[in-house]
Amino acid sequence: MISLAMIVKNEEKYLARCLDSAAAMVDEIIVVDTGSTDRTIEIALEYGAKLFHFEWCDDFSAARNYALKQASGDWMLVLDADEYFVEGSADVIRAFTSTTARRIGLIDIVSRFVEYGHEFEGVRGIPRLFPRGVTYKGRIHEQPTPLMPMVETGLRLLHDGYYMTDKSIRNIPLLLKALVDEPDSAYLNFQLGRQYQGTKQHELAEQYLKKAYALLKPSVPFAAETVTELLQAHTKCKHYDQALALVGDEIALLESSPDFCFAVAQFLLDYAIDSQDYSVVENIENSYLKCLELGRRGVEEVVVGSSNFLAAYNLAVFYESVGNDSGAQQYYALSASYGYEPAIERVKG
Repeated sequence: MISLAMIVKNEEKYLARCLDSAAAMVDEIIVVDTGSTDRTIEIALEYGAKLFHFEWCDDFSAARNYALKQASGDWMLVLDADEYFVEGSADVIRAFTSTTARRIGLIDIVSRFVEYGHEFEGVRGIPRLFPRGVTYKGRIHEQPTPLMPMVETGLRLLHDGYYMTDKSIRNIPLLLKALVDEPDSAYLNFQLGRQYQGTKQHELAEQYLKKAYALLKPSVPFAAETVTELLQAHTKCKHYDQALALVGDEIALLESSPDFCFAVAQFLLDYAIDSQDYSVVENIENSYLKCLELGRRGVEEVVVGSSNFLAAYNLAVFYESVGNDSGAQQYYALSASYGYEPAIERVKG
């Protein structure tokens, strides 16, 4: 038996879509409302949800654990209202939960975001499917406990609640509160750095990402992303010496992370423009080519396209800027072959 456990507040815009995608995949729906004033409760009841109320206390784990406590299933599926499954997921979830093995299932969550006037997608594997008895820990960006093997489920969720929406007003104060209790948490410092990065407060982002990096254990799942985010913060702050030192210390990531390679290329490009030092031009080209090589090898990326269409497009722009017209045409065409609209427009032009 699979229980869907959700916490919600004022989600009338998204909730029906979420439940449409998930209701047939589960045996019961638990919805815990934390103070809705719109039609959220009415929508939940329309889908046969068992409805409960919880007084919000600035603690996502407390709310989620309350929802899990109400569920009676052998397996728990945790969703947010602004997420929804792609078609064909029901058989996958049933196959994963048919085993008696105690393990936590990772679900790929695809989120849209806008940067530099362009729309991008990011993908992260998040633990959202687990056996009864697992609970959450952490005020925000909560994680399941106890630790047990985490396994890819093959499930995929689309998420657009952050798209064109600033959740930092909510998230940053909660992260700062959480850091009072756990100041030496690499994960919380990383998440706070990411929040400040998203609000373009790059000096603050750099501060917290540097602390996360100092506390980092290479084995944690967010290690490469921490390094990449810190490199981007150094670049935004124009702390090029620190960026160069970081690339030197983490050079092995050039063989395993398209996102890091992409960030290296961006750092070198900004450095070359600002310093008028064009000795790094070849390394800019090589970094984008490395992104594409990793993509051909099937290496996973966080920002969708960093190993294929985005890298190809940026390489084409770079070639165009240095007068390599044939190279530009080749890589605009490659990027366009993935359906990337800016590249398609350049090919047409």
